[in-house]
Amino acid sequence: MSTLRLIQIYQSPWSERARWGFEFKGVPYEKQDYQVGAGEEELKKLTGQAQVPVLVVNGTVIPDSTAILDWLEEHKPEPALLPRSEKERAEVMLWEELMDWALGPQGRLLIAGKLLRAQNAQLQQAGQFFSQKYQYSAYAEEHAKVTIRRILTILRNALARREYLVGDTFTRADLTTAAILAIVNPPPDDIFLFPAPLRAAFTDPLALDPVFAAIFAWRDQMYRKHRGGSPKP
Repeated sequence: MSTLRLIQIYQSPWSERARWGFEFKGVPYEKQDYQVGAGEEELKKLTGQAQVPVLVVNGTVIPDSTAILDWLEEHKPEPALLPRSEKERAEVMLWEELMDWALGPQGRLLIAGKLLRAQNAQLQQAGQFFSQKYQYSAYAEEHAKVTIRRILTILRNALARREYLVGDTFTRADLTTAAILAIVNPPPDDIFLFPAPLRAAFTDPLALDPVFAAIFAWRDQMYRKHRGGSPKP
């Protein structure tokens, strides 16, 4: 297969989503760490945008974790991460959109707020960067809390008496949901090693509500059963 280079951030749930796809399909690739803030202009020149992950395939640039998973599915269809039926594929897409474009961005606002209120000056600086980049405000943070509770409630009920979100096998719906849930509650360190200050910033009290405990137990099960090794920085 072609030389594959993934520009990524270790803690980013979107980067983890892409890495998980590579690991699940057994496709070798190289990782290039993106430096938050300092590497943004270089990334814009390369890709025309300022988000990671980005896959570079022999000079061809593929931004966005969904596009990367699409590329993987096309070039390494087995083991499959998409169901065969159009109806179930549409259900997978629905979960991907909900996690990728709702839970993820809303959770990012909560992280920005925690970083801004941190005692550590370096974390505060990171909070200022993210708050400007993602249009943080106190109102947006409060709205995000309401939205995240609604999404977790949807997910809790969808998983009731089910092992997988779509059909009877592991799909991109499960992979995406398990990866993006780290935005509000990272997996335990034996699954995904998070430095303590960042773990605190990513962990929101809302996600620790016992009513949602089954969601994160399910997430940890998906990691242990389907991730294929603990991600390392």
